[in-house]
Formats: sequence, C-alpha cells, structure tokens
Amino acid sequence: MGISQWFQLFRKKAAAHSPVEPIRSLPVPHAPSIPTAPRASSMNGAWKVDSSRYGGIIPPQDLMPERWHAFYRYLRDHIPDVSAGVWAWVRLCSTAHSLDYIGGTTSERADAQVLLEELERRLLESTFDHRPGFDGLIDQFYQSVFTVGAYSGEVVALESRSGISHFAPIDPSSIRFKRYSTSGRMIPCQLAEDGSLKPLPEVSFFYYGLDADAENPYGRSPLSSLPFVLRLQQQLFEDMGKAAHNAGYPSLHVRYQAPEREPGEGVDAYRERIQGEFDSIDQALRTRSPESNFLTQANVEIAYVGPNGQMLRWRETLETISEQVVSALHLAPFLIGRNYGTTQSWARAQYDLMINNAASVQRAAARLIEWIANLELAFHRFDVRVRCRFAPHHGWNDVDEARARQIHVQTLLTLKAQGLIEDDRITRELDI
Repeated sequence: MGISQWFQLFRKKAAAHSPVEPIRSLPVPHAPSIPTAPRASSMNGAWKVDSSRYGGIIPPQDLMPERWHAFYRYLRDHIPDVSAGVWAWVRLCSTAHSLDYIGGTTSERADAQVLLEELERRLLESTFDHRPGFDGLIDQFYQSVFTVGAYSGEVVALESRSGISHFAPIDPSSIRFKRYSTSGRMIPCQLAEDGSLKPLPEVSFFYYGLDADAENPYGRSPLSSLPFVLRLQQQLFEDMGKAAHNAGYPSLHVRYQAPEREPGEGVDAYRERIQGEFDSIDQALRTRSPESNFLTQANVEIAYVGPNGQMLRWRETLETISEQVVSALHLAPFLIGRNYGTTQSWARAQYDLMINNAASVQRAAARLIEWIANLELAFHRFDVRVRCRFAPHHGWNDVDEARARQIHVQTLLTLKAQGLIEDDRITRELDI
C-alpha cells in the first residue's frame, strides 16, 4: 500500500469511527484529588481545535496530530527502515531497571517493596501477558516516544482512595495545552469528539514530549521529517522491482538474412521460400524446450538482447535515500544494518553518541516510574521514597572500561588519604 492510498483508507476508517463513551467525572463537591475513574480516554477520531474559539490553546506542531500520529504508526509497522530504526531505539533503551528504596527503617523498606510488587500486578489492564507492570509501562513509553514523540497517561485511584488502582494510557494526539494569558500558567486538556476541551487533573496526569520546548510542549516525533524521503524511497523500490523483473528474464534476438535467389527461380517462389524459412525459425523458437538445442544455417544469428550505454546505479541511489532515513531517526547506520566506515574510532564515536541519546530518554522513563511508585507510597503514608535506575550499557571495550574505572577508584582513594575529599564525595563519584 502506498502512502497516498493510506490516507484514503484512513479517511474511510475515520468516517466509520463510532463515538466513544463520554468522559466521566465525579460531582464537584465529592471529587477527590486523584479520580477513581479515568477522566480521559483515547480519542483517535478527534480533530484540530479552533484556537479562536478556545483562547490560549498552544497549537500543536502537527496541525492534525490524530492523523499524523496514526500515519507515524503506519510507517513504523510497514516501512522496513523505519521499523528497524524504532526497534533499535526501543531495544537500546530497554536495559534492566531496579528500584532503590531510600529513607525509613529496614522494615519499612521491606514493606514498601512488597507494596510496590502488589501495585505492579494491577498497574496495567493487560496483565494476561504476565509482564510486571513497570516493565510493560516502560515498553509502552519507549514505543510511543520513538514513534509519535510523546507519551501520556493518568493514574486512577482505588474506590477507597487507599492506593492506586491502575494506570490508564492516553493517546497523546488528543492532548492540548492551554496557557492563561494573565498568570502564564499552562494546564493540560483533552479534546473530545464534539470539539470541547476537558481540563485534566494535573496531580494524576503524566505527559512527556520528546524535544519539547517553550513554544512546543507537545514534543516532536523522530519520524516527522520522513514522509517526503520515504515517498521517494518507496517509488524507487517499485521502479527497481519493475526493472529487475523485466531484466531478470533474458530475451533472444534472432536475425535472419534472406538467402540469394537461385537461377531460374521465380519471384513468387523465392518469396514463398523466404517466408517458409522465417516461419520455421519462428515455430522452432516458440516450441523448443529449455534443454533443447537450436540448429540453423549460416544466415541465422541468435544473440541475447542487452542494453547499450550506462544503466542507473540503483544501489548508490538507494544508499543516498537510506542515509536520509538514518539521519531523520538520529541513528547510527550500523544499527539498521548499514556501515559506511571501517575505523574503530568512527564506530566508537557513533556508539557513544547512541548511548548518550538512549540515557536521556531513560531518565524520562525513570521519572515516570518514580512518580507512580512514590505516589503509591504516599497513599500509605510511608516515609520511604523510591529511585529508579537503569543498568548502564555495556562498554565498547570491557577491558579498557575496567582499567579506566580502576584508575578512577585509585585516584579517589589517594585523594581521601590526603584528606582532600570525604566519603560521601566518593560515593557520589562512584554512583553507589
């Protein structure tokens, strides 16, 4: 399916989209700080809000996020280079994570660990896949961030308000941010299908936008610069397939040179003899089997048809377009099976850059886990707090990394022996 055909299919699906359940809310006098039912829902059929009607709405970077986000997911699922790029980013960030319990007594930290383990079992509605709640939440976070450039969701409390019931993911395309002109304060809202905006409770709402800034709090999708390049790439693939199909079957070119006219042979007889020989050659070509041989006289020449001149270099053209895909995804070429350099220093620089990029997104995922975990502990009035950390990526050269760490530790111990640093400084330096 081409990109233009995809838009046509999307319009048909959008027209047949059935209305979803209206947003529910508790009566104002009895509404808790954190709702016990989701106040937000996924609105894939929502349309662009009219900024003149709702003053103060910050317009999204994509004029119609509900269409573009669905299109980005289509690219991720159906375009090989894009699929490999998103897959590489998600797996690069998916290192093992652990929770550190800080504060409180030993017994309270043990109870807090049991409490969060129970929370993980009910955190996501899709518990049938038997993934721990935080693991599944992190997978959703990475998939959404590297596809549409944002992730959002809402914490829902138990009916008894004694803890967190579950976490409800929200389609980021339905989120709008409103800034008050007097105070400059920004609040999140959700766009409903009828065009109305529903303010979301900030205390229970989470939103992360990739590469967000003051003018664009929505974030930016890594795939936003790809549609034009991908259109060229898919057209090139289609043309290359047609050309390869045409050139994949060799064609025979038969040249027949008419013999000389024999003495005393009439014109009509000569013409019939030439036509007969031509028809016999044509019949022999049409009926011969692949393993048979072809016997002719000296006036018949058979050769393969081949083009003259210089052909289009498909590989160079395809590599040029693929480099644009790699650049748009902020990837090193070797992560999607391409490598244009041979030196170790080049590969090392690329690897270090990728690790730094992955670590920055991991910090955002850690904040999501810490926010949910600490909120659950606060519900139960625990003095314990949680810090989430991801395991570091493997070094490029384990021997060199170990040697560098050994020198670093020895330097810190020498400084301590000289009375220049304290124990807490060593702990922070070693991150232990």
